[in-house]
Amino acid sequence: WIVIQRRKDGSVNFNRTWAEYKEGFGDLRGEFFLGLEKLHLLTQSQPHELFITLTDFSNKTAYARYNNFVIGNEGEFYEMKELGTYSGNAGDSLGNHRNRKFSTPDRYNNTSGSCAKEFNSGWWFRSCYWVNLNGQYEKSGKANYNTGVEWITWKYQSLKFTQMMIKP
Repeated sequence: WIVIQRRKDGSVNFNRTWAEYKEGFGDLRGEFFLGLEKLHLLTQSQPHELFITLTDFSNKTAYARYNNFVIGNEGEFYEMKELGTYSGNAGDSLGNHRNRKFSTPDRYNNTSGSCAKEFNSGWWFRSCYWVNLNGQYEKSGKANYNTGVEWITWKYQSLKFTQMMIKP
């Protein structure tokens, strides 16, 4: 597995620019985002499985698996082109973001307006979101209106730990 994103303690600010999300940021041993250009290059040549682990502040866990994760190129605004079939116990929140372009607080590429600025993060926003694993980390697990690290179909509250991984 290649870990492409991790949240665990709020030590890294995910309120970043388009350029930072393109290149990636953070610490591979802690919190990080691998980078949109790397995601595109990894997923363009062959289908990749996406596996997401979620943990809440009471240490309950859930997962979501998608069998065909594909990210477009920068000219396509790193669109989440494919996800494939969902399986897991977290609910298919990410499916609502299929075919959405990536947006950051300094670059809106979606029809939902300024979601990236409102929620202080980069993501594949759609109305504004059902999932935002790059949202503002809330150490208490309680978030104000949709500001946290969230996966709406599993827990309508901010999460303690998330990890996104891919493999061919």
